[in-house]
Amino acid sequence: MGYCLGKKWSFCVPEDQVVLMDIENNAYVMLPPSLGASFERLRKQEPLDCGDVSYLEALVRAGIIEQQEAEGSITHCSLPVAPERGFDEQDLASWSVRDMALAILALGKTRHALHQCSFAEILAEIRDAKCRADATVAGSEDRRAREIASAFYRMNAYVTRYDQCLLRSLAMIRCLLANRVPADLMFGVATRPFRAHCWVQHRDLVLNDTLEGIRNYTPILVI
Repeated sequence: MGYCLGKKWSFCVPEDQVVLMDIENNAYVMLPPSLGASFERLRKQEPLDCGDVSYLEALVRAGIIEQQEAEGSITHCSLPVAPERGFDEQDLASWSVRDMALAILALGKTRHALHQCSFAEILAEIRDAKCRADATVAGSEDRRAREIASAFYRMNAYVTRYDQCLLRSLAMIRCLLANRVPADLMFGVATRPFRAHCWVQHRDLVLNDTLEGIRNYTPILVI
C-alpha cells in the first residue's frame, strides 16, 4: 500500500511551506504547519507517527493524496529547463504587423475561452497542442519565439499589461504552439505574502518576463 498525489493537484515547497495548486480550478492551498509536516514526512518517505496517520487521512478525504495498491511516490514540480535568459526591451527582435494581429487575436480568443471554458479544459487544449507541434530547426524556433514575444511586448502600448499574467501567458503559448514553436507554460508561487504568477518559456528563454521578475517564484506547475 502506498500513496500518490491526487490527479488534479500539483505542489511545491517554498520556504518550508507546502503550497498545493488545484489544477482544475486554478486555485491554491497552503497547508497549515501540522498537515504540511506530515505531508513532507510522507513525501520524503520518513517514519510516520500516530499523529501523521490522522493528518494523512484528512488529506486523503480532501483528495490531495490517494491510496494505491503499489508503492507510490509524491514528487514536487520541477523545471524541464532552468531559465537563464529573460526578455526585455533590449532583446526585441523584428516583428511584423501580421505578428501583432496574431497576438491581438490570440488575446481576444483566450479572454473568450476563459469565460466559456473551464481552466482544466484550457490546459488540456494546450497539452494537446504541444503534442501536435512538430519539431523544426532549432535556430528558426528561437527566432520565431522572439518575434512572437516582441509582438506581445509591443502590444503593451495598446492593451494593458498589468495584473493579467494568466491571460497574456495563455494567449502567448497558444500563439507559439500554433506557429509550431515549442514552449512551456509555467506557474509559480511565492510566500510571505502569498502571490502567484505565470509566464512562458521557450527552452531557457523567458518570453514575457525578466529573470528578476520570476526570481522569487517557485515553480508549482509546468504545462
